[in-house]
Amino acid sequence: MCRTRIVIAMVTFLSITVHSWTDKVLAAEGQKTAPKSVKLYGEINDLSILCSSAGIKLSKNMLPAQIDHISLGSAAAYSGARSGDKVLNAAVSDNLLTLTLERKGRQYQAKIATDVKGLRAEFENKNIKWSIGDSPFDKQLRTLAGCDITIMLDRCATMADNHAGCPGDLSKWMWCKHQVDNLYLATNRVLDNGFRLVLFNDTFQVRDDVTLWDLKEFFARNQPAGARKNIGQPLDSILTDYFKARKPDSKPGLIIVLTEGTENVGVPLQDVLIEASKKMTRQGEVVVAFMQVGDSLHGEELFDDLDRNLVAKGARFPMVHYKPFAELRNKGLLWEVVTAVTETTQPPKPPSPK
Repeated sequence: MCRTRIVIAMVTFLSITVHSWTDKVLAAEGQKTAPKSVKLYGEINDLSILCSSAGIKLSKNMLPAQIDHISLGSAAAYSGARSGDKVLNAAVSDNLLTLTLERKGRQYQAKIATDVKGLRAEFENKNIKWSIGDSPFDKQLRTLAGCDITIMLDRCATMADNHAGCPGDLSKWMWCKHQVDNLYLATNRVLDNGFRLVLFNDTFQVRDDVTLWDLKEFFARNQPAGARKNIGQPLDSILTDYFKARKPDSKPGLIIVLTEGTENVGVPLQDVLIEASKKMTRQGEVVVAFMQVGDSLHGEELFDDLDRNLVAKGARFPMVHYKPFAELRNKGLLWEVVTAVTETTQPPKPPSPK
């Protein structure tokens, strides 16, 4: 038995040696060589940093490697990459990670927008070691615990459109569902009471302190319907409730509005926001973040105007944070919620001494 094992090992070694020698001969004669493994050079944890930031778990820290898992709602989840794909090569340019993939004998490219340079610099400065599966957002996620979070989700009939640029040709409704599910899974351990979910068209429904079961039930019982939407009515109700319950130690209110922004009826949004701003005692006490789903030019103009010009129109403080769909779909809802908190509710840094 021992002799058999030794013979097999020797045959394997010889076959590898002959294969390598054959490649050299073919190359010398100008013939095409067989494909070889592509290796990502650099520190051993570079590949972990890249893949963790994109939401990918690989089978090993050397290429080629198989994608074992893609995090729901991550940038990679909406890039076209799939679990089971073989990653042949990885390249980084600015904040774009490009993967060369093999699937069923055919090659594809997945381009994933992710702040690779920023992540690497931040974690190298702090001497934090990475491994596949680590989350680069633990510190940022904890900032969400300091906010009272409400998610407003448009359920008008136009949200059923599946030709609006959502990755995977998902409908806007299903894409939002995945994003909200992922937000819950990522924040469940940092938000003591979860978040509030509001579904709206020309009416609205509210569910406080949602659980995973609540989300499942909410989405099972509600589908896109109705030609009209009234964003101002539920937004005014949420803001009114916040100020009624406000105490000196209340958390800042963060309201995320997922909508395309078209066909809006009712009280103009700027009137609702200006009135609410007059009840604020400081900038950042309440932030309304409009996350546009779809590429409606009308919606883009509306939200961009609210972001830039609300104070000029009479608001006491700026309180609107706007993200177009091009950014939202590339980075995902979770990333943009964390960004909204970091940029708008944290106290400003003191000016550096001259």
